[in-house]
Amino acid sequence: MRKYTFLFVCLAALPVAAQPLSGVASAADTLAEVATEQAPVQTVSKSSIAAKRADSKLNEIAMHKTVLDYALPPEIASTAQACTQEEEDCYIAFKTFENASDPHVAAAANLELAVLALQRGLVKQSLAYITRASELNPDDPFIELTKGWILLSAGKYKQSRETFDHLLYLSADFEYVTSAKLGSSLAWYFGGNKEKAAEQLQYLYVSNPYAISFVSYMLGRIASETKAAKKMAPVFLQQALSHDEKNYAAAKLFAQLSEKDKDKLRAWQYYATLYSLDPQNTELAAKVEKYAQDMGDKRIDYLFYLRLEQPIVHEMTSTPSTVVKMALYANREQIPQELKSIALTASGTLRITDEKRGEVIKVPSYIEKTIEFNPETKGVDFKNSKGQVEFSAVYPFKIMLENPNKTLLVRNAQTENIFAADLSDKELKGDLVVIPTENGFKLINKVYAEDLIPALLAAQVQDVTHEAALKSLAVVLRSAILQTVAQRKDEPYHITDNDVQFQFKGINLIFKTLLDASKASGEIRLTQAQADAYNSCGVVTARTTANTAQKPAYVFSPANVSKYLLSNPPADLFSRPQDPTQWSAVKWIYLYEAADIEKRIGYVAHIGKLRAITPTKLSPNGRVLSMRFEGTKSNYEALTPQEISFILSAGTLRSNFFDIVPLYKGKNIKQVLVRGYDTGLGEGLCLRGAEGLAKQGTDYPGIIKYYFPEARILNTRTGMIN
Repeated sequence: MRKYTFLFVCLAALPVAAQPLSGVASAADTLAEVATEQAPVQTVSKSSIAAKRADSKLNEIAMHKTVLDYALPPEIASTAQACTQEEEDCYIAFKTFENASDPHVAAAANLELAVLALQRGLVKQSLAYITRASELNPDDPFIELTKGWILLSAGKYKQSRETFDHLLYLSADFEYVTSAKLGSSLAWYFGGNKEKAAEQLQYLYVSNPYAISFVSYMLGRIASETKAAKKMAPVFLQQALSHDEKNYAAAKLFAQLSEKDKDKLRAWQYYATLYSLDPQNTELAAKVEKYAQDMGDKRIDYLFYLRLEQPIVHEMTSTPSTVVKMALYANREQIPQELKSIALTASGTLRITDEKRGEVIKVPSYIEKTIEFNPETKGVDFKNSKGQVEFSAVYPFKIMLENPNKTLLVRNAQTENIFAADLSDKELKGDLVVIPTENGFKLINKVYAEDLIPALLAAQVQDVTHEAALKSLAVVLRSAILQTVAQRKDEPYHITDNDVQFQFKGINLIFKTLLDASKASGEIRLTQAQADAYNSCGVVTARTTANTAQKPAYVFSPANVSKYLLSNPPADLFSRPQDPTQWSAVKWIYLYEAADIEKRIGYVAHIGKLRAITPTKLSPNGRVLSMRFEGTKSNYEALTPQEISFILSAGTLRSNFFDIVPLYKGKNIKQVLVRGYDTGLGEGLCLRGAEGLAKQGTDYPGIIKYYFPEARILNTRTGMIN
């Protein structure tokens, strides 16, 4: 029997009653009507919107057309390259052209300086630069749009709205209009007029699928703060999460509202989700502890974990190949957790072999056993279904299947901290090594690489179905895992089940097409350590590979990053989603609280109140590689994209290709708006891009060559490298 729950935020269909949005309803009547017809809300489709307002139908042509021009004066283009090296050199280099005799060059330089000054917390200087750029080039809509966002950042809400309104006289393009409407809605909201904010947001809700999750979150936030409309807030937040499960702010507000509504189960689930992302957060820890007491001994059963009663696969033909040692139940830092107990059930006979004593016991198929840590002996006890100890061990022992084609299910993993790792049940191939420790035991799965790859595919592919795309990912995973095994051959384990590249959730998730793709993809292999993959891609990857035939003439500069993030994805983007309201993996907007950012930095440094967020190192096309957080007491620099993501978003930030609009209250940042594109680091194979290429008829070697144009590719059949 299969019993499913889900890890982390998978929150698309909670049973929330939809109510009219009185108080805000006059500004968002269409939205409220759509929500009332869909209880619980699922997704917003073109048909459901068009049924209410024909003029709100998504305009596919407008959505995918871009008028943005990335051309820079030669002086500015060459200067921009300094920005990928040293942040200070970048600022000084642009200052050289601040008062250039050519007004076009001077305007471009002042635009760049405005962007850089805002990143450094120099809000007054930023306003001065953008005002000068506007005076030099008053008809440039991007300068006017940037001016509106800088005014919003500075808390000058009326002037910001006036600037956004003026922009509409300079351009009617979708990109500019929707960005101006979004900025205007935030200016109304932070300026205290929630009804006007909702009016702008309602327009975006029915016209801009790229922002629908963020817009739904803001409408939920407005509803939660409006007495007559509070019952609508969960509906909008549910929408926000159904369109983007990474929307941290929506999940946080949902947890808070669930607590106010005295919905203990939902509050427990959402606070537990947030706590699992940010386990050092003492406030979340207190919330979790509070609701854990209400949930009792069965509290883990209410978390988003996968539970299985019996092995699902039962039998899978084993393919002898390189052995991979995979540590199970690892945390966010890739550290395998010390377990207190597990239950085991196998589809075939098990042999238990102790390091010192040899074979100690055999277990027939489908007989459940339990392994428990014994705190008195610092060893582990192997127990039968009646709780009787059949043998004990203080040294590592191995659990092996007599028939290598059978499978082993690890169930009900228990740790001291139930949020430290994904404790979902996992069905395994290969051997399981149990290693007693001072405070529990750890598990290492020794499995053939070819038996593991289908499960690694299953953890990533989701709705990717084309054979060529699946094969191309299998090539990347196989190449990467063999490289990792070679590099870590003397380590206790090669990978963990929570590795960024090698997520493993059990062979119970595989299906025939994944097995076939894995078996049929062994002809080629990448021979260098560049076998990376990520989920969704925008137009420009980290290596500037095009994901469209309509690649724009993108040229890096700080301002051009913001312009690119504003741009419409073209209609032929390889990773374009089938559902026009599910663009969040390609293009996204998030809002984070400065207090949360300060708290996460506080785990390693005390910077006081946040004053500036400055990218200090960029990739050649503008991806953020390191970032400085300046505070009232000190500064802290995050040196990796992963650390930046944790500080900003508890690890939910989709990629490192983004820009920031800090929202100030006085001299300190109150909130941070982040606008971004694609997922991951943009390196290697774009999985949904591979799916798009496969739909066009590209075979899997062609996909590999497309995304790894400079790689050395080994033909395993002929031994040739090209």
